[in-house]
Amino acid sequence: MTYLAWATFYEGNSDREYFDVLLPRVMEDFLARQGVGVHTVPTTPAIELGVQGREIAKVAKEACDGRDAFHILFVHADTGGRALEDAMVTRSVAYREAAFAECALPRNRTVVIAPRREMEAWAISEREAVAAALGFRGDLAILRLPQTPQAAEAEQNPKAVLIRAVEAARGHRRSARKQPPFAAIAQRQDLARLRLSTSFLAFENELREALVSLGCIPH
Repeated sequence: MTYLAWATFYEGNSDREYFDVLLPRVMEDFLARQGVGVHTVPTTPAIELGVQGREIAKVAKEACDGRDAFHILFVHADTGGRALEDAMVTRSVAYREAAFAECALPRNRTVVIAPRREMEAWAISEREAVAAALGFRGDLAILRLPQTPQAAEAEQNPKAVLIRAVEAARGHRRSARKQPPFAAIAQRQDLARLRLSTSFLAFENELREALVSLGCIPH
């Protein structure tokens, strides 16, 4: 049996809340469909990088120092604001290249997570999951969420779209919690539906390469 440990680097708490639930689900799904042998995927990362600072060189050294504790490293570098997608990818890849330069950490085991524009583009890709996470049982049209993952990727400001949906579901009362329930959304999303998102497919392709390199799934 293989214990498939994983490590993470995020630059935001919301990213952590969402991806820490989604990532083990995706790995377990891969292994259930294509796995060779018996594998266990822990529900939490073995190491969370960047706690002591987000400088690329510092994070790369941290990854190398802890490399024996994990098999796959997931990197999501949020450049902040309405950052361009290519800037996010470039920064994420920079962490991968720095870790390779520092200790030859295999590139194909450092998986870049790069939703269109920001993480919320994946979170809003299934309005039924968002509604369920919010405990909303009314007309989904009230939430004004995209109806397809493709439409979600086309949103210029997915974070604002999600916050608007939260406000619509919970009301504009001052006491109402406005923070989206990212973990609850990630728990409820249909992975097959999420695969209709181009950026999610690109992420899964990188993850597939990592799992192949580890002998967890066939080439």
